[in-house]
Amino acid sequence: MNSFYKILKYSFYQFLLMLLFFGHGIADFPATSVGVINLNYILSESDAAKDAAKQIEEIAKKIEQEVITDDQNLLDEQNKLVESQAIMAPNAFEEKRKEYEKKVQNYNIQRQEKLLSIDQLVAESRNTVLDALKPILEEISNENGITVLLEKNSVLLNAENMDITEEALKRLNKKLSNFEVDIN
Repeated sequence: MNSFYKILKYSFYQFLLMLLFFGHGIADFPATSVGVINLNYILSESDAAKDAAKQIEEIAKKIEQEVITDDQNLLDEQNKLVESQAIMAPNAFEEKRKEYEKKVQNYNIQRQEKLLSIDQLVAESRNTVLDALKPILEEISNENGITVLLEKNSVLLNAENMDITEEALKRLNKKLSNFEVDIN
């Protein structure tokens, strides 16, 4: 029983020391105020994001039309090559076939680059909107004393007055209503 009291006494002293060391550290932290923002909503509903989406859609349509035209041209060339096989010497035909295959390989690489450029445009336009949003979020946070800002999708439950999405959207639309999306 004596050892039980020693362990209890030792545990009590450890607890007191822990309070002294860690209790002092907690007092050094500032009061925390949390805000919530729905970035996905802003990235889809802001004027600039909507404008960029329209521009990207137009660029994608042009690229799609180019791809369709180029696909048809390659198919026509393939058909001519097959038709000419009967009248060409085997060596000449083999050379033409190799040229055509190389052309198809190069075209497929260019086609893939064009399609990837659309994804790149989406990422760049998203970053442009986020870059314009960042100082707005800092400004709103400073005005409201917010020390921690969380993305709404990672929050299970929050008070309505913690959500600054609409205010941020309103300010973003004033600051950046549109911008030029360029594929080059």
